[in-house]
Parts: sequence; structure tokens; C-alpha cells
Amino acid sequence: MPADRAAGTDVVVVGGGPAGLSAALWLGRYDRSVRVYDAGTGRNQPAGGVHGYPGLRDPTPAQLRSELRGQAGEAGATIVTDNVARVEGEKGRFLLTTDSDEQIACARIVLAYGLRDYIPAIPGFEEHYGRAVFHCPDCDGPTVRGRSVGVLGWDRPAAALALFLLNWTQDVTLLAHGCRIEIDDRGLDTLSSAGIAIRPEPVERAVGSGGALGGVRLEGGDRVELSAIFFHLGYEPRCELANTLGCALDEQGAIIVDRGQETSVQGVYAAGDITGPPHLAIAAAAEGVRAALTAHRSLLPQHLHL
Repeated sequence: MPADRAAGTDVVVVGGGPAGLSAALWLGRYDRSVRVYDAGTGRNQPAGGVHGYPGLRDPTPAQLRSELRGQAGEAGATIVTDNVARVEGEKGRFLLTTDSDEQIACARIVLAYGLRDYIPAIPGFEEHYGRAVFHCPDCDGPTVRGRSVGVLGWDRPAAALALFLLNWTQDVTLLAHGCRIEIDDRGLDTLSSAGIAIRPEPVERAVGSGGALGGVRLEGGDRVELSAIFFHLGYEPRCELANTLGCALDEQGAIIVDRGQETSVQGVYAAGDITGPPHLAIAAAAEGVRAALTAHRSLLPQHLHL
């Protein structure tokens, strides 16, 4: 057995979204033994569709994941519904333990476990999340073309998001939700010049009927008619495996990778939203493929290297 091959499997992929399943598909194409652990809690799971994925016409996240799982399985990948709880070891000799106490040794690891968004704790938001309440303007901006849109936020990123949405609609309102507005005078002037109104009152709830969003009710009783709401209050990684392994992170907390998706820890690769923007399914899939190519080449025996 080559020195960097662990008894068990060649590569373990942590995460069963577009990044992880694309990595598994390509590793299988290279006849690598690969095992995917999928906790089943994808970031885009509530979304009504995966938009802008070349060759596909807005499949639901579940449909895209099902297709990718099928392709990866046909290529030889084993997909397990479980969560990786611990990892130890080094390149060529990693040992992972899952929540169900399964242990698997592997030579390489691909981290693709994604992010978890902070969803505002406002009644009605979760009910409409993914259909009329969104966090990603790149994904869902085109779906609100010409409609009345609200942006929940009170700082510079929220102002930037409101201005960005003017690409699709001229009817944008910033909902400060009772928070102190942290936008400088220049930013306020820019919003005003662009016709973006600011409502400072707390948002009591999102309201609608028949599954469609009608607007928001503000403290004091006013109602703002809206067809969609965007927010971006931040996010966090779905687990701490990168920290446990000692992977270097950038100032925003994203995992730093090289051109081959390898992290600062040799033998550990990362792909998808956890490596930073753009947070798009197609970008995640591409990174997963790149991680697979690099991991496969790293496993080729030395006598085949020039």
C-alpha cells in the first residue's frame, strides 16, 4: 500500500450539496473509493428553485440534489446520511467519527458542509422563506423584476443590497426594524437619490394569504405592501471541522484554499460556500470538481509522476 493511502477509503466528502456531490461524482469517475456523509440540511433547501444553473431550468434544490446523488452513486460513490462529528490524523491517515459512532479511515478529505444563514426571528418570515423571503440577490433578484421589494437591514451592507436590487425593480424599501441606522450621510443621500425609502419602525410580522406575501406590518399598525423581502444578517459554518483540523481562515471566516481547493492542511480540500463568495450552486459544483481533480492527482503513485 502506498505510504499516503489509508486503510478504508481514498476520499471522504463531508457534505452532500452541489459541491460535495460533484466532488464525489468526479472522484468516482477516477475509480477512487469515495464516501459522502450528508447531514441532509442544505442551505438552499427551502428555495423554490436553483436559478441560473447552465443546462437546467430552475430545478428545486431537492431535484438537483437527487440527480447529483444518482450520478455520484452510479460512478461508485457511497452516500451515507450521517454527520461527521470528529476528525483526527494527517494526510494519508485521517480518521473520522460520525454521530452514529461509525469510524472511517481515509487518505484525503473534502470539506463541503456549507453554511447556515441567520434568519430573522420575525413571525411570517420562515413561512415565506425561499418563496418570497430571500437572502441571495444573485439567485433570486431576477424573480422580483418590477415588483415591490423590501430589504430588512440598517447598515451599509443592507443599503448596498437595496441599491443592488434596483437592477430589477425601482420599488425598494429599506426596513430598519427599529435598529439604529448605521449608514453615513453619503449613503443616506445615495439611497434617497435612488428613491429608496427607509422605514425605521420594528417589523411585527410578514403578512400574506394563499401562500403569497402581501407585505409587512410595522409597529404602530402601518402596513407596507411588498411582494418580496431580502435580508442578509450573516451566516455561520454548519460545523467546526475546519477549525478542528486547523485550516486557515480569512477575515470573513471563509476557508482559505489554493488553486486546487487544498486548504492550509495538507490532504484536506474545501469547496462550496465555506470557501467564500460567490455563494451559488454552480460555483459550488465547479469547486467540488476542482477539489476532486486535485485530490485524485495527489493520490497517484510516485512512479507515475514525471
